[in-house]
Amino acid sequence: MTALEAPLADTQPDPEELPADAASFPWGLLVLAGIGYFVSTILPYWKPLTWWLLIAGIGSARIWIIRHTRFEQLSAARRRWRLRGLIWVFMLANSSVAYFFYTPGDVSLHALLALYLFVIASILTAHLSSFDKLRLLVSLLILGTPTGVRMILEGIDAGQPAIWVLGLCTIFVPIPLAQIATVQTRLMQRQFVARIQAESEARALSTVTHAQARFFAAISHDLRQPVHAIGLYLEAVKRLVVQSDDVSAHQAVRGIKLSWETLNALLTQVLDLARLDANMEQADVQPLLLAPLLRELVLEHSSLAEQNGVRLVALVQAAQQVDADALMLKRVLSNLLGNAIKFSPPGRAVVLAVRPAGAHWRIQVRDAGCGISEADQALIFSEFVQLDNVARSSAQGFGLGLAIAKRLTELQGGAISVRSQRGAGCCMQVTLTRSVAAPLAERGHDVAPAELAQQADRSVARNWLTGLQVLLVEDDVMVGDGMRQLLQSWGCVVCWAQTVEVARQLADNCAVAICDVRLGAPTAGLALASYLQASGMPVMLISGETDVAPRNYAAQHGLVFLTKPVAPAVLRDVLLSMARRR
Repeated sequence: MTALEAPLADTQPDPEELPADAASFPWGLLVLAGIGYFVSTILPYWKPLTWWLLIAGIGSARIWIIRHTRFEQLSAARRRWRLRGLIWVFMLANSSVAYFFYTPGDVSLHALLALYLFVIASILTAHLSSFDKLRLLVSLLILGTPTGVRMILEGIDAGQPAIWVLGLCTIFVPIPLAQIATVQTRLMQRQFVARIQAESEARALSTVTHAQARFFAAISHDLRQPVHAIGLYLEAVKRLVVQSDDVSAHQAVRGIKLSWETLNALLTQVLDLARLDANMEQADVQPLLLAPLLRELVLEHSSLAEQNGVRLVALVQAAQQVDADALMLKRVLSNLLGNAIKFSPPGRAVVLAVRPAGAHWRIQVRDAGCGISEADQALIFSEFVQLDNVARSSAQGFGLGLAIAKRLTELQGGAISVRSQRGAGCCMQVTLTRSVAAPLAERGHDVAPAELAQQADRSVARNWLTGLQVLLVEDDVMVGDGMRQLLQSWGCVVCWAQTVEVARQLADNCAVAICDVRLGAPTAGLALASYLQASGMPVMLISGETDVAPRNYAAQHGLVFLTKPVAPAVLRDVLLSMARRR
């Protein structure tokens, strides 16, 4: 027995020790009583009665011995031999039909006896074939030999081949039956062991994957905080460099800014992927109108399209709606649209179209780029796969966007696919279930940076922000100091609080609030934000957490929500929007 098979044997107790044996025994006696009653119409009644009492007595004694406390105290070897002896005695009682039921010359009764013994042998084989081969073999010989020998002798003496052949079958047919059952049992055991091994390996792999994902998700806050602070301090450095004539300093700041943006983008995508792999992201599927969503996407990407000389075209009807998570779907389509613009040649068009597909809507993003070969189409949704980017230039992305888009689409119950040929453009398709329910009035309040960039009039931003009294609630000294300096550079008057108690004291002197979610406790910032909002103050929530709960809380309570690291330009646009609403 191999080490892998040992646990399997431990999980299969001897069948004679199973409590179910005692529970099923009375039903077996009832069946045997029916057989005895039938035979009593042919033979004297005392014969089937004595046979039945013999089986009932020995069977009951066997069960009592097995269930007795002393039996459990025996060693494994002695218990094994005790079990063998008990089953052999019990089979001897069953084989007594060779005396009690045997009627010379009655071929029909001989056939009934052979059938009875064959049924008992089949039950015995199914019961013991995977446990004790010696007990099974001896039991089969004890069960069928007395009756078989009598049939063989009678058939030879009477010159009736049918009887002695029936006797041979009574003795020997159960033996190959047991062999077949044993082989089948071994195959089943091997399959069982292989399945257990495969499940164990799958669980181990899943454990490692989830542990890795939980690790990334757990440290995301600690990673986002310094990256967010770097962006804040970089803005102050950039202002100082702009006032100087040092060319090297200008180049250094541009390089640092580009590196920060690359790190920010990579960190966000890696942590998003980790959250998805750890099943920490849940879709809030609701009826969603597609026309407003596609309109927002076109507005957000119009600047990028203009820079690349690409036209954006949206083909959607006002009544088309799907069951989807608005934020997730927007992230998916934004990624697809950004890729389409990036790979389309100048002067061509990128088309956003909604096409029917049975009970679904198929949202297509079509471009006129270089296309994707059939061999590469199976790879593009894998992590860190980038076609035609051997040098791994970060300007072309990190190879995570489509992997994230695929997971987000599947979380919503949809599917994402590609149709393309090399040199003939590409059509990315997101298929989602049609919705006939009334759409929600609002899709949430999570901030879309590109949309805010379109809405914000930066030429008058300073007029709105100058003198704006901002309550900054941030317990991280590095982030808080960088945020304070940045806000003051925009002309804001900053009241910085590091605790909830201080924030409540300063709230009366402020017009808007920027509040971190984690303030000594996971949800302390949420409670403070609700308190400030109830007093009529516009509140912006900022968090380095990847948990979806704060985001959902913000959406339910109409709070603006940003995820660290936040680019200074995005922070300014959001703050400007809040200043205009107050």
